This record gives sequence, C-alpha cells and structure tokens, in this order.
Amino acid sequence: GRCPPTPKCHTPPLYRMGIFAPNHVVAESRFWYFVSQLKKMKKFSGEILGLVVHPCL
Repeated sequence: GRCPPTPKCHTPPLYRMGIFAPNHVVAESRFWYFVSQLKKMKKFSGEILGLVVHPCL
C-alpha cells in the first residue's frame, strides 16, 4: 500500500506486510490497522496496490 501520488511527491514510498488472515477482506482491514499505527496513513488517504492470497495447507 501507499499514499496516492501528489505533485509534491510523485513516487510515494510503498509499505509491504505479511498478514495471516482467513480471507482478503480481513487481510485488507488488518493492513490498514497496522499501517495507521506505524505511519500517518489512513484508508481514505491511501491505496492498496496488490494483494496475494496464499492458501493454508
């Protein structure tokens, strides 16, 4: 995830996490929870660029 590009910052830094969750909805929710605690970024001021789900074996 990252903040959207602005005229001031054309390439904002990316934040990547490994999150264990039962489905992608819970994983996205947990991502925003942890990012909001680590950085000053909230769901409405950011975007998730990709999500990879690894099935549990």
